[in-house]
Amino acid sequence: MDFLDLEDKEDLEIIFEVFDLNSLQREIFRELEENKLTVQEIADRVDRNRSTAQRALQEMIDKDILMREGKTDKTVYYIYTTLPVSELKEVTLEAIDSWHREVKNKLD
Repeated sequence: MDFLDLEDKEDLEIIFEVFDLNSLQREIFRELEENKLTVQEIADRVDRNRSTAQRALQEMIDKDILMREGKTDKTVYYIYTTLPVSELKEVTLEAIDSWHREVKNKLD
């Protein structure tokens, strides 16, 4: 049960495992830690096509670990960024608590 082994794991690694982020999603997350980027900028930085980056971003938004903000400059577009670390930790703890309740109910 490697996911339960917390020794030598940093906060982000635990968060990545809790939300089951794949390698592309982890790479995208790291690009967004200090930046607000569009889908195309993200795709360029992670060397993937736009649709692949978009799918990964949507999955991360569905997990509530990214924020998307609409912008207008002749056209409507979105910029993406991560949640602040304090909020990210809170969301992670809520996910763990929910999982724990589900496991407990299954095993009772």
